[in-house]
Amino acid sequence: MEQLQNAIAESKSHPSTRTTRPIVTGASVLAIKYKDGVMVMSDTLASYGSMARYKSVQRICKVNETTLIGASGEYSDFQYLKDLVEELTDEEFDEDDGASMSPKEIHSYLSRVMYNRRSKIDPLYNFVCVAGFKEGK
Repeated sequence: MEQLQNAIAESKSHPSTRTTRPIVTGASVLAIKYKDGVMVMSDTLASYGSMARYKSVQRICKVNETTLIGASGEYSDFQYLKDLVEELTDEEFDEDDGASMSPKEIHSYLSRVMYNRRSKIDPLYNFVCVAGFKEGK
C-alpha cells in the first residue's frame, strides 16, 4: 500500500506528458509482400478530431536501405517513434562498422518501445507497420 501511495505522490509531482486521447490522426497504411520485395502505401490525410484538416501528411519513413516504417493513429506519437528510430540509426552510423539493422531488428526495437510505454500507462496510439527486404527475405 505504501508503494502505491509513493507512486501516486510521485506522479502528482510531474506534469502529465502523455497523449490522453488522440487529436491529429490518420487511418490507412498498407504493406503488401510479393515475390521480389514489399510495397508500402498510405493515404496522406490527417484528421483533427472529425475534421479532415491536413491533406499532405507523410506517414511512411525510410529507416535505412532495407526498411520502411509506416503508422496510422496519432501523428505526434508517430513523430516520436520516427525520432527514436532516427537516433538509433544515427548511433549505428557513428559506429562505422558497415552493419545495418535488419527490418526484423527494427520491428523488435519498436515492439519493445511500445510495450514499455504501454506498461507505464503512457501508450503510443499507433498501429505500426515495419516493412523491409534483406538477404532475400
